[in-house]
Amino acid sequence: MMWTSIIGGKKIKGGVSKETVENLNFLIELFESGKLKPIIDRSFPLEKIAEAFHYVEQGHKKGM
Repeated sequence: MMWTSIIGGKKIKGGVSKETVENLNFLIELFESGKLKPIIDRSFPLEKIAEAFHYVEQGHKKGM
């Protein structure tokens, strides 16, 4: 995250949250309201995990 904020000019907020019913319900509300949209530009089978990490490290992934 830090590297993206330095070179990308983007602001990223991150953190850790507890897995509580309230937090999960909040995520459900965000998804249902359209305020949170997952972006999956590519998927890899488990046996190609090294290729997946290389894809991300090269900056090809979408989203943050």
